[in-house]
Amino acid sequence: MTSMKYYLSVLIAFLCLSCTKKDAHIATVGFYNVENLFDTKDDPNTYKDEQFTPNGDKGWNKVRYASKLQNLATVISQLANNSTPTFLGVCEIENKHVLEDLINEPALLAANYGIAHRESPDERGIDVGFLYNKNVFSVSTTIAYQPDLSAYNDKTRDILYVKGKLTSGEVLHFIINHWPSRGGGKQKSEPKRIAAANTLLSIQKKIQAEDLDAKVIVMGDFNDEPSNKSITEILHVSCDYNQVNKNQLYNAFCTFENQEKGSYRYRDDWDMLDQIMVSETMISDTSGIHYKVGSAGIKEEPWMLQSGKYEGFPLRTFGGSKYLNGFSDHFPVFIELKN
Repeated sequence: MTSMKYYLSVLIAFLCLSCTKKDAHIATVGFYNVENLFDTKDDPNTYKDEQFTPNGDKGWNKVRYASKLQNLATVISQLANNSTPTFLGVCEIENKHVLEDLINEPALLAANYGIAHRESPDERGIDVGFLYNKNVFSVSTTIAYQPDLSAYNDKTRDILYVKGKLTSGEVLHFIINHWPSRGGGKQKSEPKRIAAANTLLSIQKKIQAEDLDAKVIVMGDFNDEPSNKSITEILHVSCDYNQVNKNQLYNAFCTFENQEKGSYRYRDDWDMLDQIMVSETMISDTSGIHYKVGSAGIKEEPWMLQSGKYEGFPLRTFGGSKYLNGFSDHFPVFIELKN
């Protein structure tokens, strides 16, 4: 009997160890438009941030700012299969300081996030940023690229390129985007997003010219859906997992658009604006870290939704001028990676 108990305990320990190893090999990538994450200070270099100050028309104060941080941290702590993502791209952040405040929220401390960020020239004063778990990844390169909108006498958010290395030694390339909005109409504003797509394409080509087998992950709020021209014709992104060509990106979120699901709701329609794409090498090279088939998801929970007149819409911080104390007007998205 003692011998049987001993072998049983060994078997259980082995099974538990196997489970632990399997779980440890899974990484997650998320993206979240956090909707106007501003601190309470007036930046003299940004003329549109005054409304997010105590004297502004939104009455943005330390209490509301603290609540916003806490709310976002709650979402992020559960974003990818009810856990914090290993890697997280964000947009609509005012500066690096707000990211520092965010990662120091109690709900996110265990994620041990590092920050990659560059200040962008966007007139609203908002940037993109990248958070990564410092236990598994170290950053070697961070470059900001500005799409050329000179023909429109305009500037937009930079496209952020981040290169780094996993503890295994494998190199990953991340490109974080927040393309020009649909303000003024989707068709009229489309050329600006095509300009952003061309900038992204040039970054992708540069990476792959230097390393044909580079593993690239592209994410962002594209303000276009997977079927729109900027993504299908300029980037030549594939929606078919089994038909991705070398040097091509695969978009894991085409299926959601086809199902009329989305990360952002405009009137009665859901738009799949927030997406994560991976290079063909993230599919074909299964000897290292790679995309887990069918793992793409939209983080949407009942507590993240509005009730009343706008029932079913994402619960945002403000509805017009009314303070709702919510999260964001976008839902975050995620994918899984595995070894």
